[in-house]
Amino acid sequence: MTIDRSSWWWRKGRPLLASALVLLAAGVVLQPLQDSAWNGTRSHLPELDLNDLGDNLGQGIVLGVLGGFRSIIADFVWLRGYVFWAQKTDPANTEACVRLAATLDPDNLMFWDDGERIIGYDIPDWHIYDKPQPTNAQMDQYIHDGGLRAIDFLDRGLKFQPNNYRLLYDQAMIYYNRLNDLPKAAEKYREAADNTNIPYLAARTYIRILRRLGRDQEAYDYMKKFYPTLPNGVPDVQKGLMWGWIQGLEDALKIPQDKRMPQSMAPPGWNAKDYMDDFKELSAPEQ
Repeated sequence: MTIDRSSWWWRKGRPLLASALVLLAAGVVLQPLQDSAWNGTRSHLPELDLNDLGDNLGQGIVLGVLGGFRSIIADFVWLRGYVFWAQKTDPANTEACVRLAATLDPDNLMFWDDGERIIGYDIPDWHIYDKPQPTNAQMDQYIHDGGLRAIDFLDRGLKFQPNNYRLLYDQAMIYYNRLNDLPKAAEKYREAADNTNIPYLAARTYIRILRRLGRDQEAYDYMKKFYPTLPNGVPDVQKGLMWGWIQGLEDALKIPQDKRMPQSMAPPGWNAKDYMDDFKELSAPEQ
């Protein structure tokens, strides 16, 4: 039998049928997940058992079938999750879609980066605002649980994108802003700062946390290695501020004059009279 490659079926029908089969497969995959998530977690932060699902997908049980359609289906899943997110009334299905989209297309940084904000910040806030008069203990619990879930989510992301500075930085912010775990936040900010692509903000925040923890010597030792790598004339670097911090730490630690960093390393135009103000800035929070 000869196939007419100019026919409507060959040109249009086959792609339409393939698309329909892909969407049907996505519906089959998503529906049990969403039903289970919703039925089991309506009243609290969602305790979705998605880790096993993600592992099974990663082993190719479903992904091998989806093949090149994985990214397309992941986008559809993400868009569906975005609808849930916009409604702010369905945290279980919102998180389910976020996690599944990231598992289907783990190379998409946006899924992990935006997903952790939804899980760690938005969903806990929905629970807080959903209650007429939540107690401080309830609010703290929602924030804490959401933070832990976001850390778990990012841990999974780092398995696919190890040493990605953006995901390390996101984890550090969760530990700092949501879990109030300063030692762990310092550890994660240091990991992020050691990445060559990291914004200078991560290194500055790492030094601030060490200062808050009373680890001045550690902060000074780090700055002695970090400061010489900073370029001049780049506003985001805030090199003058960093030099002021060094001066203040040397005073606080009573570093002998002959052991201090030479003044010739000060950035151009730096005013020595301002260094105490710069040092006071070191104890101020920076987000």
